[in-house]
Amino acid sequence: MRVARRWLLFISTARHDRQREETAEVAARMVAALLADDEGIRAVLHALPVVFPWVRHLNDEEKQQFVRDLVDATHDAIDLDVHATLHRVVVEWRATARILADPALTEQLTRALPDRQHRLRGRLAV
Repeated sequence: MRVARRWLLFISTARHDRQREETAEVAARMVAALLADDEGIRAVLHALPVVFPWVRHLNDEEKQQFVRDLVDATHDAIDLDVHATLHRVVVEWRATARILADPALTEQLTRALPDRQHRLRGRLAV
């Protein structure tokens, strides 16, 4: 009886994983279809603050780049079954928004480096 339960759990988990993958693929294809033309891109830009509230800290150019990155990552998810890229894009842009939300941190991270020569991997960088 114990073996049967474990086997049923395995079958159930495998079915759940397939359903989750299919759901993710449908959602990715829907987003990709929306992003196929200018009207869809405008709709996605309009929806961004609802889906990602932190985009309010990004300027218009950054929001457009975020959408372009989402498009590329969505295509990777659909065409290559690589979902890590989409996750990475969201994490990186959220981190950017977090920095931009803190004026002191933004100033600290965007100030020019001291006017010195720096060594990068054995090469002289100016």
